[in-house]
Amino acid sequence: MVAKILLFSSALILSSIPAYAEDVAGESSDTGLGGDIVVTAQKREQRITDVPMAISAYDGNFLETVGGTELSKVAALTPGFVVQLQDKFAPGFSIRGITSNDFQPQAEQRVAIFQDGVPVTQATAAYGELFDIDRIEVEKGPQSTLHGRSALNGGVSIFQKRPTDTFGFEAKGGLGNYDYVSGQVVVNLPVSETFAIRAGALARKRDGYVKDIDKRRSYNAVDAQAYRFAARWEPGDDFTFNLVASFDRDDVAGGVPFKSRTFLPLDQATGAVVGDLAFWTPTRLNSFGTLPPSYFNRKIVNVSGIADWTISDRFSLTSITGYRWSDAIQSGDNDGTPTNIIGYVQRNKSDQWSEELRLNLKDLGPVNGFVGVSAFRAKNSMDFSLGYDERAMALLLGGNLQRLAPRGLTNTQIIAALGPAAAALKPFHLDQAITGATIETYDIFGDVTVDIAPKLELFAGGRMTFDDKKASAQGLLPLGASRLTGGGLLLQPTPNGSVVRASNGSNTVTGRAGLRYAPTPALNLYAVYGIGKRPEVVQVSPPTRVSIIPVETLKSAEAGVKVRLLGGRLVGDVSVYHYDYSNFQTFGVINGALATINAGKADATGFEGQLSYTVVRGATLFGSYGYNHARFKAGAYKGNRFRNSPDHKFAIGADFGVEAKGGRVSFAPMYSWQSKMFFDDNNDRLDLQQRTPAAYSDKVVDEFQKGFGLLSARLAFTASDDRWTFALVGDNLTDKKFIVDAGNTGDNFGIPTFIAGTRRNYRAEFGVKF
Repeated sequence: MVAKILLFSSALILSSIPAYAEDVAGESSDTGLGGDIVVTAQKREQRITDVPMAISAYDGNFLETVGGTELSKVAALTPGFVVQLQDKFAPGFSIRGITSNDFQPQAEQRVAIFQDGVPVTQATAAYGELFDIDRIEVEKGPQSTLHGRSALNGGVSIFQKRPTDTFGFEAKGGLGNYDYVSGQVVVNLPVSETFAIRAGALARKRDGYVKDIDKRRSYNAVDAQAYRFAARWEPGDDFTFNLVASFDRDDVAGGVPFKSRTFLPLDQATGAVVGDLAFWTPTRLNSFGTLPPSYFNRKIVNVSGIADWTISDRFSLTSITGYRWSDAIQSGDNDGTPTNIIGYVQRNKSDQWSEELRLNLKDLGPVNGFVGVSAFRAKNSMDFSLGYDERAMALLLGGNLQRLAPRGLTNTQIIAALGPAAAALKPFHLDQAITGATIETYDIFGDVTVDIAPKLELFAGGRMTFDDKKASAQGLLPLGASRLTGGGLLLQPTPNGSVVRASNGSNTVTGRAGLRYAPTPALNLYAVYGIGKRPEVVQVSPPTRVSIIPVETLKSAEAGVKVRLLGGRLVGDVSVYHYDYSNFQTFGVINGALATINAGKADATGFEGQLSYTVVRGATLFGSYGYNHARFKAGAYKGNRFRNSPDHKFAIGADFGVEAKGGRVSFAPMYSWQSKMFFDDNNDRLDLQQRTPAAYSDKVVDEFQKGFGLLSARLAFTASDDRWTFALVGDNLTDKKFIVDAGNTGDNFGIPTFIAGTRRNYRAEFGVKF
């Protein structure tokens, strides 16, 4: 079916070529929304229609036009790309069904995130503020050859703006519902003919979409600050150095809106029901014992130094030196009720540096490309604690609390129900796991494109990676053993609280090869075969278990067509792909403890298309569609869908503009839709939710989101001299109620929680520039 769609689409496009091929010489490079922008996916500047891979790219003007201040908004537009945003501490990035959101220090991500050339390897620091953005590129399919770390099935590259040789000043402020307030300022300053700097700052606050019952706080709020700095030194025509730095800070009270749909929220003093089971309605989440109140605090530093030296017309040298540091901490209520049952606090820290040295080849006979080496070193750690009220856990363990659903019990009622046995149990028990990893990686890589015939190119590349990983784990019971189990409840201690260590070295080889055929400058056809790998991971699990998680391998074949017609007014592409996946790793509970599960083999077949069409001046239409049939092929998960992977996904939008007195009025509506999506690879199947003890088994299939759509729009007036703009921006204008995650830690105890997505929100913005 997918092949037929591709052939049909190609036929339509090919039939249009003769009428417009003669107009290509006069095309404009500026095609507006989602158009033929310049990207660097292949380590050199190319028009997006000339790049032989499935890629979506958006420049800063596009993001401004559609109100794209969040990466989740970019994902809504992009076929094959899904962002699961339960909050900024725990985002999930999925490309063509492959999800990356592992928080373990030794983990290798499956989707690469790069910020100004620096790899973002820790999930807790992967989702930051989109501020003063030059462009965002989303590359799909195995990209290990081009991008190395974690680009198993694609990557996302974020580039902030560089300094220019013209003075500039921009400021913008905003006010909206949910007490939204924001302010930002950017200054571009040419210091001399060879040196310029650019600096900016942003502050953004918003209440959460889920309110507390007493209305004194909310959950999943935003309180962010972001700072950007860039310097450009160009002492001559043959050398340029760019320094790009950023600092992000989040400090939010309230935490994640984990909401139980098993137990109703109860007033702990009176026992009265004070809410309902709907995931979007007010609740009350409590901390207890030594756990702090629900909150999120994070700091991220990212520094990138990029040197470009033009040796000759054919050779140039590029050096990218990167440093990234992050410290993120979050606490919350795992059971999603006011009753004290389970709570947590987690802290992830990372300190990394990287260096890439690349020799670029240009017009070396029929050859263009690059060869290079890179080094990467990271030291990561995670401190994770789960706290429990053993008295509540006693009823949960025996299934007695679940039988009282949906009303449940308050903590006082739980003690009364236990009678004299309650005195023998601890009001607060704590499991603690401290894990760490040191990762060293060295790469040798290269990629070349060869003109083998007129209008026909062969491209091929490879990367050899040498990994050395050291991992450690320490399991502690700070308040002594549980009186229910004699050890830990979900996290087990190491012997005498000792640190268990292990190490592993491994080598991986990845690569790609393909053909690109351009019968006219307006038409490009390509086919590519690529192999992506997630390297071996050494895992230490208390009490003393050491295991080597095998290499995950993805083999992908893709073919596509790209066009640029009507003098650049119409830009589009379609692609079809199939990949096979082996050693797919996921997580589950085995014998009462969290463990990695090898789900075996999987595959996916898909189709993607995107289009931007300027109908007339002042009217641009754009849209995208993605189909991804990703399924497990063997084992207990056979037939299951991948998590965070809707089969169908599309977006349509427009940018309309008319001249008015004193300026220009623009209106940009957008509607995005996706089909049913599961949040766990087990698809919430009852046969895969049987646990030990049996009371922890989940007996309801409800951890999924049915198909839904979101409507957004931006209405703006810009002065004729472009000095000021007033805009009204709205997201989820129909107030669609949906969830962004389900299951979570509570699911391991048979009481899953659910996290609400964004509600209807709107804001007014006023900006000036000079």
